[in-house]
Amino acid sequence: MVGLGYFGRFHAKHHAQNPDCDLVAVCDADAGTAKRLAEEHGCEALTDHLALKGRVDAVSIAVPTTHHARVARDLMDAGIHVLIEKPVTETVAEAEELLELAAARGLVLQVGHIESFSSVFKVLRERVRAPLYLEATRVGPWRGGRATDVSVVLDLMIHDLDLVMSLVDAPVERVEGLGAPVLSGSEDMARARLTFANGAIADVTASRVAEAVDRRLRVFEDGVLHECDFAAHVLTRKSVGSEAEDPIAVERTEIPREDSLGNEIAEFVACVRDGTAPTVGGRRGAEALRVAQLVMEDARARLGRMSAQGRNSAA
Repeated sequence: MVGLGYFGRFHAKHHAQNPDCDLVAVCDADAGTAKRLAEEHGCEALTDHLALKGRVDAVSIAVPTTHHARVARDLMDAGIHVLIEKPVTETVAEAEELLELAAARGLVLQVGHIESFSSVFKVLRERVRAPLYLEATRVGPWRGGRATDVSVVLDLMIHDLDLVMSLVDAPVERVEGLGAPVLSGSEDMARARLTFANGAIADVTASRVAEAVDRRLRVFEDGVLHECDFAAHVLTRKSVGSEAEDPIAVERTEIPREDSLGNEIAEFVACVRDGTAPTVGGRRGAEALRVAQLVMEDARARLGRMSAQGRNSAA
């Protein structure tokens, strides 16, 4: 385990608890943090990820995004399979480089888009056939320092960009973005519209300055609306009723909760062991990053034009 910040500590715990793998070492630039986690899980503490070469089969990487590509490249060059927390890398070019390296070395490159392993989303995915319109909302109140060094698009929205793209069987043809900083130096609230080649449209909203938590995904098909409530773990299906006095049939299903991160790590271990492809591989992670960057580019260009118009009006 490399990187023992907020998410890395949970990764380490799940690797330690997984009966199909042995947690050999935890690694962090902060020696004290590495030592505490190593003592907790009965493994070795390291401060340099290069010390893992030749000693492990696989590594989970949860270092800051700016270091994803370098750390992953170092480990993959040594023949080590990697699970990288989202976003896969800082740039699409870096992601493409890792994809080429994984293919050349026959390595598993998995990306930590955890919502794909949520039990409520897995049931939704089984029910959805041909989406026409999708609407995703992922908002919550300000939480101070966690992840505020990056745009809300890369922190929160990228989850739903990945999910909606996984549900639509067509490539993204057009990306539009809106967003603005409120309490940090980058977007704290953002909205995106994706237009797919088959005509489907997805509207995605993310905010870390909302009053309350709301995490929902609505999928509209011909005559059917599916609503996935990630917080409540409830799926609601609305369709045309069979009787005149009951024009809308509503079916509400509570989905038993599962450990999404535990499922994600269990799949990573199984992919390494069995040589199978992960649900969220490097290509899917790279595509989510590509679209997220297009959202930010369009949002910033739009905000820049608005600011320029405001200055011109004031003059």
